[in-house]
Amino acid sequence: MKQRYIYSLLFLLPGFSVSLLGTWIIMGTVLGILWLYVFGDNPWPTWIEPLISVLFLLIFSGSWLTITVAGYRVGKKLEARSGFKSKHLWLSLWATLLPIAIILLHQLGNGNLGPKSPQERCHDYCRYHGYQSSSTSPQNSGGQTCSCLGQYGAMERIQPIDQLPR
Repeated sequence: MKQRYIYSLLFLLPGFSVSLLGTWIIMGTVLGILWLYVFGDNPWPTWIEPLISVLFLLIFSGSWLTITVAGYRVGKKLEARSGFKSKHLWLSLWATLLPIAIILLHQLGNGNLGPKSPQERCHDYCRYHGYQSSSTSPQNSGGQTCSCLGQYGAMERIQPIDQLPR
């Protein structure tokens, strides 16, 4: 197999994760600018939703294709040399796993992955039992309790946090 095709494949996987991470960053910036300077907290027009999806797909596919073509060109330049360097395979694996690790660490850091906080467990417990809202005691108060609040904000049920389902 020619090296141009091998390097296209080597750039394909890291290109996916790098393109996905880059597209999220670009789209977050674009949507932040639209929110801050154009639409604000007012209802956004309905035509913006499909535009956001199309823009996401264009940026992602364009950057992924660009990275894959770059791999093809690198492989084409390296065809003059003989043999395949395993160092390039390791670099490809590293470039694949690093953006994935960045995404996972970010999600773990903001609480989307991992164990739920006591406040989230309290909220889920109270909502499951039909209450309108929930409240937890301050962490420095000694005992952690979950209070389920009724329709008018009155405390209707108290449960220790450590007895809530995980």
